[in-house]
Amino acid sequence: MKKYGFFGGSFNPPTIAHERLAEEIAEKYNLDKVYFVPVGNFYKKEGLVDEKTRYEMLTNIKNDKLDVLDIELNSSQKLSAADAFKLINNNFKTSENYFILGGDNLEKLPNWKNAETCLNNNIIAIQRGNNLDTIIENNNLLKSHKNKIFEFNTNNLNDYSSTKVRQALQNEDKEILSKMLNKKVYFYIEKNNLYMQKI
Repeated sequence: MKKYGFFGGSFNPPTIAHERLAEEIAEKYNLDKVYFVPVGNFYKKEGLVDEKTRYEMLTNIKNDKLDVLDIELNSSQKLSAADAFKLINNNFKTSENYFILGGDNLEKLPNWKNAETCLNNNIIAIQRGNNLDTIIENNNLLKSHKNKIFEFNTNNLNDYSSTKVRQALQNEDKEILSKMLNKKVYFYIEKNNLYMQKI
């Protein structure tokens, strides 16, 4: 049976950190592929560029282990995490599926709509901020599903954020951009003049 990871987010823009995290997670958990799943336009976030643009940026980092899924795009309404998980599971019925979340989102998950439905899936939680063990032990819902929550710790990519990339683009800080962006993504951003307007 194939094993796939599904890495949701805004990817505004996708950074080297997203790319490396996905590759490291694929290696650690023996996943055949990790799919980036960008949120659609109904996700309200300041400065978020169009879903099609973010999807196209992600296609620039595809390889044998990384792919991109447009399942949340062109939606007529905002999808909850449970809705997105269900859509993915319905489209990948014959594989073992893992949903990749930042530790900050794992902490919020118990307050999400249909949280228990989400936790019936395999979750790979990326250490970010508060200790994952503490987050799980301090919440009864997470604790009751901890056999399906897999912790992934990374220390060397915490400074790589989409926010810093957007700031570097506005400041034309090529040193930061060369470290934080895949060259193909950087070329796409420059070609399409993205994120250049001062906020």
